[in-house]
Amino acid sequence: MSNQSSMNHRYGVRPNLRANVWTRMSLGLIILFSMSVIFYASTAEAAGPELGVTAQKAWETVLSKADSQTKLSLQRAYENVGNWTTQEQAWEQKTKTIHAANSKELEQLRVSIRQIDDAKIAGLTEKVKQTEARYEPLFALYSSVNRQLNAAKAIKNKEWSAAIRTQADTLKPVVQLAREDIRFKKKELAEARKRKSTEVKRLRTLLAGADSVKKQIQTGKKQASLWRERYSNALQQFKQSTKQGQSSRLLSSLNSLAAAAEKWAGSKQHIYTLEQKVSVTYAKVSQELTKRSK
Repeated sequence: MSNQSSMNHRYGVRPNLRANVWTRMSLGLIILFSMSVIFYASTAEAAGPELGVTAQKAWETVLSKADSQTKLSLQRAYENVGNWTTQEQAWEQKTKTIHAANSKELEQLRVSIRQIDDAKIAGLTEKVKQTEARYEPLFALYSSVNRQLNAAKAIKNKEWSAAIRTQADTLKPVVQLAREDIRFKKKELAEARKRKSTEVKRLRTLLAGADSVKKQIQTGKKQASLWRERYSNALQQFKQSTKQGQSSRLLSSLNSLAAAAEKWAGSKQHIYTLEQKVSVTYAKVSQELTKRSK
């Protein structure tokens, strides 16, 4: 009996069972390794730039023919492009969200500024109307008395003139107080309107502080469009390089593509930062309005 058979017999291990165990372990390792390879490949593919079917096949062909070090460099550069384009998309979405919020906030702030002290002014306006209406009979009576006095003077009726003058003299101080009351209330109304005009102008000036930032945003958008165009051109160059199948040229194309993608993502991040500045300005105006309401 061989030494191996003696050992199997000594430890009670049956040859067939031992072979099955090794077979299962080997299959498990193979499956695990295959899954990891598939996962890595799918991740690398998902992380890279968007390619058409033809370019994707050409890319995979280059990878399959490259040595391990070159393949690793190509895959890293490929993933680098994908990372930057992913960031660009994330900044784009965040910018859309904050821009929509800013637009809505601006609309609300404009309405709030326009309506500053409207209730107070409406109340003062109503007071003026009510006061004028309350004194209207007094003014009408006083005008009537003065007309009678003029008529009495015209016919030179001294007794009538004296009686009417006494009535006019009695009404005169009351009428003066009534007119003073109306003037005071109109002055209150005028001052309230003036304060509103001053405050509206101040807040609109504060709100307009975001205009310079908005101009920077427009400039930023033009810059982002420029980098998007450069990225598109670099992507076309990369696709052409995949057809040529030269690893060195392909790596150079990927690096150029990554550089363009980085600038593109950076320009989108800059636009988002500017939108945040707009939000800060609007928040300040909102705080000022809140203070007034307290």
